[in-house]
Amino acid sequence: DDLQVTGSDNCTFNEDQKALGSKDFTKIPNGVNGVEDRMSVVWERGVHAGLMDPQRYVAVTSANAARIFNLYPRKGCIAEGSDADILIMNPNKTRVISAKTHHQAVDYNIFEGMECHGVPEYVIVNGRVCVDEGDLKVVEGHGAFVETPCHAPFVYETPQGSVAAVNDMTQQLQIDVPPSNGHHEPLPPAGAAAYARSPYALSPALSFVPSMAESTVSSTGKAPRQEGQRNLQDSTFSIS
Repeated sequence: DDLQVTGSDNCTFNEDQKALGSKDFTKIPNGVNGVEDRMSVVWERGVHAGLMDPQRYVAVTSANAARIFNLYPRKGCIAEGSDADILIMNPNKTRVISAKTHHQAVDYNIFEGMECHGVPEYVIVNGRVCVDEGDLKVVEGHGAFVETPCHAPFVYETPQGSVAAVNDMTQQLQIDVPPSNGHHEPLPPAGAAAYARSPYALSPALSFVPSMAESTVSSTGKAPRQEGQRNLQDSTFSIS
């Protein structure tokens, strides 16, 4: 119950690049793969293992991250006015993670050989199907900047040091809906009045046109470090 949010911190470097630090650990490029496998791994080790239910899975993989970055309810829920970002998972399907079959531009996988129950079959990003029956169909230039306002109520209006209070806020409740619909809509968490002050609470989702024509995915390499960012590998620390 203490798990509140997960992330991949995806930053891939191949084996040759990692080997740059074989004699000096400060020269090891930091980061591993994870973004492609995160949802399946959390489902396998969480839901399939019996440690969490599907509602909590949604909270720790999506909704809570949106609340932390003050993007809820534009992100992190399925509702009118929210971005149409939807994952449809097949809990009965299995797959074995391998560098030979993944889509990440790296020659190894930290989850190599792990069998996962629960496979994303469809992924919809802002209304556009990007994974169709497991086949990746993304295009370059389809992203758009999303503003993250400061002082998220989920972070700054939660009693400090109270894990129980955070857990109470992240519980997803369900209500009965008309049988013609057949779906369950998650209610906002307890204490959700604070979210009404989010700039996204009452505003419609933004629409945009892809900046590039449809094309196949290709690796573009890593962008240079932005001006003003600290190089975390630079350090005066030494062991004498």
